[in-house]
Amino acid sequence: MNPIIIVWTKPSCQQCRMVRHRLEVAGVPFEERDLTAPENAKDLAHFMGLGYRSAPITEYGELAVPGFVPSEVDQVIAAWRVAQAVTS
Repeated sequence: MNPIIIVWTKPSCQQCRMVRHRLEVAGVPFEERDLTAPENAKDLAHFMGLGYRSAPITEYGELAVPGFVPSEVDQVIAAWRVAQAVTS
C-alpha cells in the first residue's frame, strides 16, 4: 500500500485547499499532485474512467475519495492511521 495519502488537485481549487487543511490539522503526511500537469495525464484519464469529474481526489491505497466531504476524508485519515499502527 502507498505509505502516504495523495491529494490530486488542480490550480485555484478551494475544495483542494480544504482537504489539505483537514489533513494538516490531522497531522498526517500527504503528497499533492496536480491533475492538470502533463505528466499526470494517465492518472487524470484513470480517474475520469472511474467517473470522477472534479478535484480534489484524496487517495490512499485502494481508497479514493472525490471532492471535499469531511466524513470521507476522515475515512482516508482513519485508514492511514490503522495502516501505521499495523506497521509499527
